[in-house]
This record gives sequence, structure tokens and C-alpha cells, in this order.
Amino acid sequence: MDLDLTGRTILVMGASRGLGRAVKEALVAEGATVIGTSRFPGQEAVLDTSDPASRAAFLASMGEKPLDGMFVNTGGPKPGDLADLSEADWTLAFQQLLLGPTLLVRALLPNLRDGGAILFNTSSSIKVPIPQLVLSNVFRAAVWALAKSLAEELSPRRIRVNVIVPGRIRTERVEALDRHRAQRLGVTLEAVQAEAARQIPLGRYGDPEEFGRLAAFLLSPRASFLNGASYWVDGGQTRSL
Repeated sequence: MDLDLTGRTILVMGASRGLGRAVKEALVAEGATVIGTSRFPGQEAVLDTSDPASRAAFLASMGEKPLDGMFVNTGGPKPGDLADLSEADWTLAFQQLLLGPTLLVRALLPNLRDGGAILFNTSSSIKVPIPQLVLSNVFRAAVWALAKSLAEELSPRRIRVNVIVPGRIRTERVEALDRHRAQRLGVTLEAVQAEAARQIPLGRYGDPEEFGRLAAFLLSPRASFLNGASYWVDGGQTRSL
């Protein structure tokens, strides 16, 4: 299917690695022009969503560049239970996952063409909390609430707002979480990954490319009647209704 993305410009946050990179590659393959950002200096524009100065510098560099879509994507917060996390950890996660992206979207709304799309990357924790990830559980759910609110608020401009929900996709972040769990339990990484795969009905982790293809579709004009919804890429792991 031609996604009608040729000639369209999409902002992809966190485009240098993991799911963001997969989304960037899928969009480019469909002919889109991608403005990528990353916390790490390199080929992408530098943007740390948790840092007000970084946000301001990025917005200044954007100026009035028109956009047809935004993939709002951040790095994952520190793992741990409530007792493991400091006030500074909570403040950083709030800035990184919720406040920073919210302020960026608000500032870029004038750049976004009518009929465009905003796609927030979240986590399966928006329905089922994940052990040892209380920061993600709290703030990813808040991002989902933001997306639902914006789907209504931006409807006069025909801007569609959705969320995409990854399960266990083979990225650096998921491997780091698997290593953290293995160390906590005193078992091997391979044992943790095998047990995790058994919890997925399809019996395996997802590939980033599978996630990227759906994200590209949701950001494209072909998804023109999809709004205010969540789309799961988890192999059926999330069993709640």
C-alpha cells in the first residue's frame, strides 16, 4: 500500500536508536522527509525532552518549518519500585516523559498543518502496570490521557491524535530492562528472555521494523479516520480488554 507520504515532513523524536529509529526508517522508505531528534550528538538534531534549555534550542532551530506529523517518543525512565526512587528520579521522569513532550507539542502546533497527525509512543503499562517500572507506569498512562484529550481538542483542525503501544520489542531499552531483571533475580539474561517470550502468545519478541511499519501507517493520510485510539504491537501479550 502506498501511504501517500511522499513530500510530507514528519518529526520523529528519539530517532537515533530503538523504536524511534525504526519509525524513521519506515517513514523514509515511504518517501517522507524526516526531521529526527536525539539526546545524543550525531546525525539527528539534539533534543533532550527533560531539559528546558534543550527544548528551547530545538524549537528555535525549527522556526516555522511546516510539519505533517509528529512521532512523540522519549527514552525510558529509571527502573525501580517506589522505595527505590528519589524525588529527583520522579522529577526527571516527569520532565522527560510528560511535561517536556507536552510543551513541545504545544509549541509545535502552529507548525503542524491542518489534517496532520500526532502519534505518541507509550507502553503496555497504560493498561497493565509492569513490575519494577513504577515511573513508566505512572507517566505513560498520563501521556495516554493527554492524547485522548488532544484528539478532541484538535479535531476542529482535523489533526488526528493516537498512541502506539509496544510490548516486548527487541531494542536496547528492552534488553537493558531484561538485564536489570536478571541481576535482581540472580538468573541469566537468556532465562529472563525465554520466560518473557513464553508470556507472549506469538512466542517471541517483536522486531522494531514491525513497530515502525504500523507507526508509519498511523502517521499517514491512509489512517484518515483513526483518532483518539491506542494500537498495540505486543504479539497479544496484553490480555486485558
